[in-house]
Amino acid sequence: MDFESIAKRHAAQDPNVLLWSCTDLLSNKGSRKNRYAMIILNQPITRKDVFVRAWAASEVRLCADGGANRLYDLWGPSQSSKYLPDMVKGDLDSLRPEVESFYASKGVTIKHDSDQYSTDLMKCMEEVENIERASGRRYSLVFIGGLSGRVDQTVHTMHILHKLRKTRPLTFVLSCESLAWTLDAGSHLIDIDHSTMGQTCGILPVGVDSATVKTKGLKWDLDWATSLDTSVSTSNHLLPSEPVVQVQTSRPLLWCVEIKPNLDAAPVPAVRDVKSPVGVSEFGTGRVSRVGTY
Repeated sequence: MDFESIAKRHAAQDPNVLLWSCTDLLSNKGSRKNRYAMIILNQPITRKDVFVRAWAASEVRLCADGGANRLYDLWGPSQSSKYLPDMVKGDLDSLRPEVESFYASKGVTIKHDSDQYSTDLMKCMEEVENIERASGRRYSLVFIGGLSGRVDQTVHTMHILHKLRKTRPLTFVLSCESLAWTLDAGSHLIDIDHSTMGQTCGILPVGVDSATVKTKGLKWDLDWATSLDTSVSTSNHLLPSEPVVQVQTSRPLLWCVEIKPNLDAAPVPAVRDVKSPVGVSEFGTGRVSRVGTY
């Protein structure tokens, strides 16, 4: 039974259940399609198979300052022209001069924002909101990186996920090994694509003192209170026979699932329109704009 059929059955029983189907981020499974806006963070990108799928599924692609270095280093000067972001934005203290020159020469807008009260990630999120207003579209956010590297940056990513759970719940973090997002208090039905998702998963009480959680569809289902002071569900396993995971929680949680180590056999999403969203005239100008006070 496909996810749509399962979702209809669950929605009939619980009209408040939240449906999660982001399988089209890494493959063409199912008919549910999302509009993704990708934000590449300043962390190493080590898996081209994961990146290419997320890139193909995204309509908007931004680099948060040094994220442009990571994108450039992933492909090198010979292939980077095939993967041009719509914009590089941040305080630009990490952007290498040769990387800035390369992308500017290819028509990529480089936008400097000196605001010291927002991170480069937050500045790119603001840019996505500008794009949405100009184009009339609504995007699901995908952060590339954010779950590896410096611990403080990882905590900042989880902080952003927790804050956005009400206003932008469709915000995902994609690393080379896992996909994660926040589940707010309530009932959830998660679409599982076994062609791209590995068996390991976790349900973590991040940002709350405790949460009472009940699950169905895991090897070790939960039916207890979880907290950092008591017990947490790490290294849990998806069941190969289960197409969905059900989660009911009293408080927000971080859900994470492993990405299979080699996605070469998985179907690649059809490449989305690489043209800039309608109404965003500054994309593709190659200019450097200056925003903020110096």
